[in-house]
Amino acid sequence: MATEKFQTVAENNIVAVALANVQPSNYNPRKYFDETSLAELAESIRQQGVIQPIFCGERRYRASLMAGLEEIPAVVLNVSDETAEEMAITENLQRQDVTPMEEANAYQKLMESGRYDVQSLAVQFGKSESYIRTRLKFASLIPEIALLLEQDELTVSVAAEICRYGEDIQREVYIKHLKEESMLYSSWRGLKAAEVAKYI
Repeated sequence: MATEKFQTVAENNIVAVALANVQPSNYNPRKYFDETSLAELAESIRQQGVIQPIFCGERRYRASLMAGLEEIPAVVLNVSDETAEEMAITENLQRQDVTPMEEANAYQKLMESGRYDVQSLAVQFGKSESYIRTRLKFASLIPEIALLLEQDELTVSVAAEICRYGEDIQREVYIKHLKEESMLYSSWRGLKAAEVAKYI
C-alpha cells in the first residue's frame, strides 16, 4: 500500500531539472561505477534520451553528463535527510550489480539508524537472515581484504570465512597469502572457503 502511494506521488512530481543543479547524494551505497557500462548507457541516452526519470539514479545522472545533456527528467520529493538516505539505500540494494561490500555497508547504515534489525532487513529485501548476517560481517573486514572482495578477487564464501577472525589474523592472512606482491608464502587466492578455514 505504501509503495503504491509513493509511486502515485512520484508520478505527480516529475520535472525537468538542469544537470548543473543536481548533486550526487552521499547516501548512495554504490561507490563504484563501471566506466564501460556508463559509456554504453551514455550512448543509449544520446540516442533515446532518459526514458525513466531519475529519483535514486546516480548512474543515469553520470551517463547523462557524459551524453552532454543539459536537463534530465527527475522525481522531486520533499523528504527529510533520514528518509532520503533510507530511500537511496533501499533503491540501490534492489539492483543486481551491487557488490557484497556495498551491501554490507548499506545494511550496516540501516541497522545504525535504529529502525531496522536483522529480521526486518531480511523481510524488507527478501533475503534470509543468514544472508543479511553474513553481509553485515563483511563490515568487519580490514580494508585490504574488503577491496579484494569488492574487486571480485575473493569469493563471498572465502571472505565470510576470513571475517570470522579479528584484525590481527586478517592482516596476517592478507600479508602472507593474499597480497599481490607477497611471494614469500603461498597464495590463497582461488582457494575454497573450506581450504582457507583449514589453513587458518
